[in-house]
Amino acid sequence: MPDAEQRNDLETLQNDAGDREDWYCAYREYYVGEHDTQLTTRQMRYLQLKHGEEFRANYCPIVVDALAERLSVTGFDTGEESDQNETLWDWWKQNRMDHQQGIVHLSAVRDGDAYLMVSWDDEEGRPKFTFEPAYDGTEGVKCHYSRDRRGNVLLASKRWENDQGQKRLNLYYPDRIEKYAKSDGGETGGSGWVEYQDDGEAVLTWNGADGEPLGIPVIHFRNKAQGYNYGISELCDIVPLQNALNKAIIDLVAAADTTAFRIFWMVGDDPTGIEVQPGSWIYTKKPPSDVSVGYFAGEDLSRLIEFKDQFVMEIARVSRTPISYFQVSGHRPAEGTLKQEEMGLVAKAENRQIGMGNAWEDAFRIARRLWNVYGATESQDGPGMLDEEQDIETVWKEAQTRNELAQMEELKVKREALRIPLETLWLEAGYSPEKVAEMRETEEYKAQQAQRMMLMEMAEARPQQQPGQERPEQEEAEA
Repeated sequence: MPDAEQRNDLETLQNDAGDREDWYCAYREYYVGEHDTQLTTRQMRYLQLKHGEEFRANYCPIVVDALAERLSVTGFDTGEESDQNETLWDWWKQNRMDHQQGIVHLSAVRDGDAYLMVSWDDEEGRPKFTFEPAYDGTEGVKCHYSRDRRGNVLLASKRWENDQGQKRLNLYYPDRIEKYAKSDGGETGGSGWVEYQDDGEAVLTWNGADGEPLGIPVIHFRNKAQGYNYGISELCDIVPLQNALNKAIIDLVAAADTTAFRIFWMVGDDPTGIEVQPGSWIYTKKPPSDVSVGYFAGEDLSRLIEFKDQFVMEIARVSRTPISYFQVSGHRPAEGTLKQEEMGLVAKAENRQIGMGNAWEDAFRIARRLWNVYGATESQDGPGMLDEEQDIETVWKEAQTRNELAQMEELKVKREALRIPLETLWLEAGYSPEKVAEMRETEEYKAQQAQRMMLMEMAEARPQQQPGQERPEQEEAEA
């Protein structure tokens, strides 16, 4: 049975539900096109919708995907003299993070929050990274923050239903992991959760060899972080506009169905049996003096179409997504115009790279700590103990759409004017850490480094000229 402190945390968890979980569900539904649009029976019939199908023009994925696709990690930089780059990138590849990172980034952009679980894989002998969706009221992960210290995570929780249909809960603290299951009844302290011991201890110690806590192994990825504990979805301001757009399109279709087509009329004869279709004739055997034939012109729908397009443009403006992504006009913009349009999207992507980059760095700091505790002493061919004080910096793919020639010119300037190390420039150019490691082993690179070291030694050995002291060659020239 949970003790008093555990019961307090469980009851706090029970009362921690709010509107955020409902919004997570709504954003996920809107992303996949579940908009709950209302149609009449006739509208469903002429739109050829089956029972249960929805009508929508879903622009939500465009807004989400346009940003998420610009968030791509290409490596980690731990410094020119460090050999940890290759180790960290090996863990990245072994966890197939080239695919999993996309899920993390997309979920954070769509929901506002996403999580990454860092654990130790005994079978593989390495850290393991697992994407976890934000808790939606049924299952998922959530970080719980201190009310006194903003941004300070007290614990994290994961709720799910196991293969046996039993509801489970894990609580992650800096120094322990507590496991619970939903009880069918009995004394549970009011929360309904009891300690779970079916697969071992109900409380797992989470400390290093020195007795210090390993830290909460749940990393929070926030979108649009503004200093609050939780992120903001990119769809927050888009959902109302999407609803209005759906209504505008339904009205447009209804108007087209009822008023956009010509309605023919005949006076003085019976038009029964006459079908109006391309290539057909409308005729009567009666003289023109007895019969009149005409039509009512269809209504002009251009204003309704413009009205609908205004909502599309508003979605682009509010989300700072290039209007060309929606192709309202049908014309593809020139390269310079497209670059100008992308400025807002690029600024958003670069902003998200900072916050999410910090989250990836936190994840690999915990992974490095786990390696030193569980892997370094057992592995025979591993990298050994890793320096936990070594900085980790996330390297991202360029958010700006650029041509290769302009990028090469920029890298050249950085090398010649700023003396940026080649390894850093290679990473900026998009080479993977393992490719950078290969290039460092080439004879050409080693020769360049040897020449560089020789020049540095010669510069240090050269006697320094004192103020007021003239060089010998200068004295001879003056004589």
